[in-house]
Amino acid sequence: MESIDKDQGKNKITKIKIYPVPYELEEIKENLTIVINTSSKDSKQQVINQAFNFHSKGNIAQALKYYQQIINQGSNDYRVFYNYGLILKDLGKVKEAEVSLRRAIEINPDFANAYLSLGNLLRGLRNFKDAEIYTRKAIEINPNFAEAHSNLGSILQDIGKLKEAEASLHKAIELNTNVGEVHYNLGIILKDLGKIQESEKSTRKAIKINPNFANAHMYLGTILKDLGKLKEAEKSTRKAIEINPNFANAHMNLGTILKDLDKLQEAEISTRKAIDINPNSAEVHYNLGIILKDLGKLKEAEKSTRKAIEINPNFAVAHNNLGDILRALGNIQKSELSIRKAIEINPNLAFAHLNLGRILVDLDKLKEAELSTKKAIELKPELIMAHFNLGIIFINLGKYDAAINCYKKAIKLNNSFSPAKVGLLESKKDICDWSDQKADNTWIKTLGFEGDAVIPFPFFFFEDNPLKDLKRAQNFYKQNFKQNAVNLPIFKNKRIHIGYFSSDFKDHATMHLIASIFELHDKSKFKIYLYSFTPREDIYTERAKQSGCFFRDIKNLNTIEAVELARRDRLDIAIDLKGYTKHSRMNIFSSRVAPIQINYLGYPGSLGAETIDYIIADNILIPKEKERFYSEKIIRMPNCYQCNDNKKEISKESISRRDFKLPDKGFIFTCFNSNKKISPKEFDIWMRLLKEVKGSVLWLYKSNTWAIQNLCKEAEIRNIDSDRLFFANKLPLEKHLARYSLGDLALDTFNCNGHTTTSDALWAGLPVLTKIGESFSARVSASLLTSLGIPELITHNEKEYEEKAIHIANNPDVLKNLKSQVITLRNKSPLFNSKLFTKNLESKFLELVK
Repeated sequence: MESIDKDQGKNKITKIKIYPVPYELEEIKENLTIVINTSSKDSKQQVINQAFNFHSKGNIAQALKYYQQIINQGSNDYRVFYNYGLILKDLGKVKEAEVSLRRAIEINPDFANAYLSLGNLLRGLRNFKDAEIYTRKAIEINPNFAEAHSNLGSILQDIGKLKEAEASLHKAIELNTNVGEVHYNLGIILKDLGKIQESEKSTRKAIKINPNFANAHMYLGTILKDLGKLKEAEKSTRKAIEINPNFANAHMNLGTILKDLDKLQEAEISTRKAIDINPNSAEVHYNLGIILKDLGKLKEAEKSTRKAIEINPNFAVAHNNLGDILRALGNIQKSELSIRKAIEINPNLAFAHLNLGRILVDLDKLKEAELSTKKAIELKPELIMAHFNLGIIFINLGKYDAAINCYKKAIKLNNSFSPAKVGLLESKKDICDWSDQKADNTWIKTLGFEGDAVIPFPFFFFEDNPLKDLKRAQNFYKQNFKQNAVNLPIFKNKRIHIGYFSSDFKDHATMHLIASIFELHDKSKFKIYLYSFTPREDIYTERAKQSGCFFRDIKNLNTIEAVELARRDRLDIAIDLKGYTKHSRMNIFSSRVAPIQINYLGYPGSLGAETIDYIIADNILIPKEKERFYSEKIIRMPNCYQCNDNKKEISKESISRRDFKLPDKGFIFTCFNSNKKISPKEFDIWMRLLKEVKGSVLWLYKSNTWAIQNLCKEAEIRNIDSDRLFFANKLPLEKHLARYSLGDLALDTFNCNGHTTTSDALWAGLPVLTKIGESFSARVSASLLTSLGIPELITHNEKEYEEKAIHIANNPDVLKNLKSQVITLRNKSPLFNSKLFTKNLESKFLELVK
């Protein structure tokens, strides 16, 4: 406020005049009646002084009356117009305030304060260009005007000129070091410039100057959060709330910090407090949605995020997060629509393109997913998840080399990003790249235990360690599945209700094994439901539909809808055929759809899940001494855990070695396990077998071109001509089974045995040599061979495995006897007796329900 401090003069009241109000304001709508002495110059100045006096004492209504009177009287006092403009601005009469301030400048072009105030007003109108011009004019008039330098810094920050803004604020501090707000604003700019330590220092200076500066305490909390100092951040933000208990943004920020501290219940409480204070903040509702999602309260999270969008329909990030929540609920189509809306609002929102890519992968639209994820990277090259997800897409497209490059980029951006390390290890496994085993093994020792939980399934291929398998699974479940399960009763239905859940009711190894079981279930005692989330149906899907079971297509249902449907079916037992494999829907089981939930067939180990009660195994797979490696109780089948379909047809077409470019003579070792299951340990042995057994060859499955190249290279390294390696392409099942007859001995892999591959070989009449290990995945073939009745093909160490393989290959009579036994026993043993297996399985179900 501008005023004078002398020359009140001697005033003589002589006359009363009435003046009209120039602006109609809510505070005063009547005409003004003020006593003045029109004959005295001093009396005019007295009125001005009185106006200044009222203004300085905060009596704005009276000051306003006097300023209006003076202006109506024709005054040209720039201070009157200036002060009048300030009051009008505070009253929200911005246009009138602008006119008054411009009049002050017109009267006194060298009045720096008027330029400053006009610049500040124009900034509020988002006219940043003119705001900058007028504020710079104030500085031109008065180069030592600290407030003007400060305001210029704020304007430059608004228009993204952060370097210039920083310089302006430093100048303001140089001129006046004791203004806390300037240090606070400088802290904001420094953080935006990535100078986070300097930002912290500047914000702490603001607090030192003004210990009760709530905004500064809150912002310090934000800085400390970004520095990873979450405990200190919490303390600082709580201080802001202590100073101002109704500080909505501080409650919101505290919620975010508590979320990062994994104090989710407290985070929810704090964020709801922010909503109580400011229910119309879209950002707070959005943040609550994120917290509720992490708490597993997906429907509440959806509701909260929709509220954010209701308040601000153009809140692109909220649309994106809604899509993420809908995806977690399994509502893929609505998720896609929501994320596309986010992109429509903000085409440069990298996270939305990233999430769209994930949705398109779910929909098996891999080419579109690739384009969307690449767009995310184009917009935000440092977005780690985009590089990681692009790697997953390339794996699904069979572009392993490109996938490996993506994972390496993600790791380069963040060397602690565990999922990318797993992706890289798995991709290298897929292509048999063993070039850096020492480094790979270093990662394998710690992944899933240090840092983030990781998907445990790939580790079956890396090592044979059931305790680590369990710990990884438990960590993964705990981190990813937080639905609140309910306790469900045994329903005591007339028939026991059994539900099988899978995405593999199609031409897939699981269906190859279990198809006949669905058909053989005793429908008079059991009501069987098949809950299918199979992406693409085929003749195997049709077989499942014709099995006499109730086929439920749930692929387009979200998690809640699927859970509600299954619960309406009053299931007594729910069986997960997927575990943590591709297209798994563990969310259904973490919510609990039956009082008894079972892990079976699709996942060779413990799920480490609180809501999975049992795992189906046998005495070989999980002997008593290994029960501690499983969170589930053990259901032991009397023979073998693995069901088999004894209706599997073997092509009767005549075939010869030449049809597959195999040599006419010589011993053929085979291994049709996926190439990723091969490790240097067994490959070393196999190459020694080729040296020991003259004229022998190794016939492997062809997983991909890179695997062939690397395996051939590894053979040459071991002084074996790569021409002795042959590779089998994928064939329809009946033709694939037929070609087993051309082999002599199937060699099993160690960490993860053949599962369906082993039973296929035995069904086709080919002996399988295995080495029994410690984990479920490393004991499957031993279980199958025991059930078949040929335990002599089970070895217990690498030396025995190698010696037995050489003995069989060099003794034709031994081989002939083994082949004869396999062919004879497959029709007599319980392994391929589908009816017996089904009866035994149903007996176990009856025991559980009782």
